[in-house]
Amino acid sequence: MESVYGFAQSGSTESTESPTEANKILCLIIDTMVLLVNSCKIDNLQSLQQELVRNVLSLLYKIWKKTQLLRSSTDCNMWKNKLQSKEYEISEAIFRLSIGLASPACPEPDVVRKSIFGQAVSDFETFVLAYWEKLPNLYRRKQSTQMDSSVFAALHSAFNLGTAPDSIIESLIKGLVSCPAIASDELDINSFLHEVHDSLGDSVKYRQDIRVIRTQDPNDQTSRGCMTKEHFFDDGAVFMDEDAFIGRCKHAFKNGYSIALRGMEFRSEKVAAIASALADLFGQPSVGANIYFSPARSQGLARHYDDHCVLVWQLLGSKKWMIWPNPKPLLPRLYDPFDPLDGTLDKNIGRVEVLLEGDMMYVPRGYVHEARTDVGGSEVNAYADYSLHLTLAIEVEPPFE
Repeated sequence: MESVYGFAQSGSTESTESPTEANKILCLIIDTMVLLVNSCKIDNLQSLQQELVRNVLSLLYKIWKKTQLLRSSTDCNMWKNKLQSKEYEISEAIFRLSIGLASPACPEPDVVRKSIFGQAVSDFETFVLAYWEKLPNLYRRKQSTQMDSSVFAALHSAFNLGTAPDSIIESLIKGLVSCPAIASDELDINSFLHEVHDSLGDSVKYRQDIRVIRTQDPNDQTSRGCMTKEHFFDDGAVFMDEDAFIGRCKHAFKNGYSIALRGMEFRSEKVAAIASALADLFGQPSVGANIYFSPARSQGLARHYDDHCVLVWQLLGSKKWMIWPNPKPLLPRLYDPFDPLDGTLDKNIGRVEVLLEGDMMYVPRGYVHEARTDVGGSEVNAYADYSLHLTLAIEVEPPFE
């Protein structure tokens, strides 16, 4: 194992034309380990000692990262002739071993409830009775005490928020892989692995994993209130060169584009723990999480409504939201086609809320809304030039309605 670890730790991608017998043996060990893990039953993998699993996972992850580097290396073919395992096969082995690991300690649903809705049980009861799927509601945090909330503090520490925008973008995108969707009612993990096995560990895909988007200033709209939505990248683009991709995202941010990253409940242990506790609190199968990083004086997503309820948590900076009453008698059902907005929404009947750091707002499904970073006013804090917020999506599945 030490020899294999040394192979994985090596920072060089150079190889001789004639691989040594030692390297051939190392590659054979790696290939055998990947084959054994991927052909083993999940129940048997879960019976392994967790310390051993963590060590093997660390090793496989380093090997997987090395195969990524080799993919664009001039001697890629030479290394492929030595290591027979494909990237997605190593990714599957990592996925399979991770299934049986103890999850990070999740905050109890009561801790999440108190952090969001208030200390008393009656505070949550009031929310359910007065606001749930009826009205938006803002939960204001005192700026001097917001870090007293263990939940907010955990989210705040999950991202590199005390730095410049370029560093925040790097912390969000560095090391990302594509995240295929797992249906909330999926009961057979083997079925999921069979469907996506050859795409596990792929580079991020545009729209599926990330969007870089901006919407024109509302002052430039036509008389019918139409908005122009612009994407910085082509639909379906795959980003093989991570450094070049990060550089282009930084350039887009400087030009008014917001970065919207999907699937944070799969990408961040701290977000995953909070999403899991929130799902338990609401009695739903799962809670999705997206993050949005927006530059000054900008609007990312165009005016829209969602087919799920949303909790918006402002982590950095501030953002101005406008929310219109739901004009329809029925709330939209999950995954139903969206009705186009007719552009006749009257700004005079829209509700305006400014979210500061630590604030959370509830937006029911079906309520049209939009958000901008040009907040203005004395209430804006030192980070007001840009905004980062997390959305927690509570998908009300038809059986749970």
